[in-house]
Amino acid sequence: MIERALAAIVEADLLLLIERGRTEGRRLDFKRDLPGGGESEVREFLADVTSFANGDGGDIVIGMEEDGNGTASALPGVPTESLDSAILAMEARVRDCVDARLPAFHVHAVPLASGRAALVLRIPASLLAPHRAVYGKISRFHGRNSRGKFEMDTTELRTAFDASGSVPQRLRALHDRAVALSQGGDLPCVLERGPTMVMTVTPLSVLREARDVRFVRETAVLPPNAAGGIFMTPGLDGYVVHAQIGDDPRIARAWSYNHRRGYVDMAWVIGRTRDDRGIVWRRYVDEALIAAVRASVARLTSFGIDGPWVVMATLINVRGFAVITGDDHLTSAAWQDPAFLGQITDDHLEPTSLKPMLDAFWRVFGVDDPPGLPESGSRA
Repeated sequence: MIERALAAIVEADLLLLIERGRTEGRRLDFKRDLPGGGESEVREFLADVTSFANGDGGDIVIGMEEDGNGTASALPGVPTESLDSAILAMEARVRDCVDARLPAFHVHAVPLASGRAALVLRIPASLLAPHRAVYGKISRFHGRNSRGKFEMDTTELRTAFDASGSVPQRLRALHDRAVALSQGGDLPCVLERGPTMVMTVTPLSVLREARDVRFVRETAVLPPNAAGGIFMTPGLDGYVVHAQIGDDPRIARAWSYNHRRGYVDMAWVIGRTRDDRGIVWRRYVDEALIAAVRASVARLTSFGIDGPWVVMATLINVRGFAVITGDDHLTSAAWQDPAFLGQITDDHLEPTSLKPMLDAFWRVFGVDDPPGLPESGSRA
C-alpha cells in the first residue's frame, strides 16, 4: 500500500515507487492497462480486488508498468478519454459481482504530466471477509500473500471465516483496555473522579496490519477540553497527552493515548457533583465526542491510514448522575454503569454516523426520544 492518504496521492508518489524499486506483493499490485470487459479480464479484476479485501487490504495502481519481476518500472498511465465510464464500470462490477458486498472500495485518479492519468484503487481489509468473486457460472474465494493472489482452499476458507467472526470481539478488547486504563491503569496520570466518557477510534485494519506510527508532540491528538496545563509523555507503545486540573500535575480532566499501532484512545470527565446533585453536561458528550472522532480520524489519515473506521465508547462512573438539558431540568439518573454505547463502523465517521451512539447515551439517562445532533457537529 502507498503510505499516503488516498486523496493526497500525486504523480510524485507514484514515481517514487519506481525510484525505490517497489515490488508487487501482499498489499500492492501494478496493472499496465484498465481492466477489459472480457470474461477472463473481469474475473481477473474481481480476483485482485477480493484478494485484498480478504487479506490486509491494499492498493492497485493502474497505469504502472512492472519489469516482469513485479518491480515498478515506468508510469505510462492510461488515456483520460472515457475514464469516468471505466471507473463506473469497475465500481459496478465490485458492487454486483462480489458476495458479500464490500464495505469500501475507493478509486483515485492521479493526473500525470503527460496528459494521461493513473488510477489508484484502494481496497481496505474487510470486516465481512471472506468475500467471493462471482461472475457468470464461476465463483471463487481469493486470498493474498507476498507472492500475490491465490485461490483459497477449504482449510484457508475455514480459517478466514473463523478470523472474521472474532474481529468484533478483538476490537472490543482494544476498547476494554482503554476503559481499564481510565479506571486507574498504567498511565502517567489519573483522571479526576467523576462521570467519564471513554472512546476508541481505530481503522478496521488495525488487527491485520503491523504499523509503527511515530507520534511526536506535534502530531499527537489532544483530548477534549484540553485547556490549561498540557503534559505529553512518550511511552513504549504510544504517546499520552493529558490535561491537568487543579494543582497536582498528575490529576487530569482528560487524556488521549496515541498508539503506535495506529489508533487513538481518549477519556474525559463529563460532569461532577454540585450541591449534592450529580450532573452531566451535554456539551461534554455530543460536541466533545464528535470533535474527538474528527480529530482522531484526521490525524490518523495524515499518516496514510484509511478507513473503514471503528469507534467505540463507554460511560463509567455515571450511576446516580443525570444530564442537565436546559433551564436547570435534569433527566432521570443513570443506573447502568459501566454503559457500553456501541461499536460503529463507517467509511468516514461523519457526525451523522455517530447518532446511534449518541442516542444510546441519552437512553442511559432515561430519554428514549433524544435531541438531534448539536449545531456545531452537523456542519461536518
